[in-house]
Amino acid sequence: MSPHRQVLTALVRGHGWTRGAELGVDKGVLFGMLLKECPGLHLIGVDLFPDRLRSHRAFDYAAQFSDRARLIEGDTVAAAALVEDGSLDFVFIDADHSYEAVRRDIDAWRSKVKPGGWLGGHDYNRKFPGVIRAVDFAFGKRVYTLPGSIWSVAA
Repeated sequence: MSPHRQVLTALVRGHGWTRGAELGVDKGVLFGMLLKECPGLHLIGVDLFPDRLRSHRAFDYAAQFSDRARLIEGDTVAAAALVEDGSLDFVFIDADHSYEAVRRDIDAWRSKVKPGGWLGGHDYNRKFPGVIRAVDFAFGKRVYTLPGSIWSVAA
């Protein structure tokens, strides 16, 4: 099990978060884990889902937890327009890891997090210099890191 999944699940449970979004659902492993282990969580998942065979599990989880799971198939920035500002406890960014894409996701989704909420993402490490550069540009010294290459800031 990847540490970032355990860390994010523990954060959701520990803070009692009930509304969140995951950008970059891919195969749906984290999406499903959050829904299974956090029964009070309503979760939005956003991805282009270019390979249905790869991402079928995400759609299965969305169907299984249809009362509190919503998948948006499309661009993460466009999907942000479908979510009300200040309506989420957290947003987890793990979609396109290029500098430009991470900057766009931060810009589009940071207003979706309610005051006192949490904005973070995955792969804040040397393997993904675009993630580090974009996050540091947006937040500077406000960034703190957690196990599993997670970056985070208080909203």
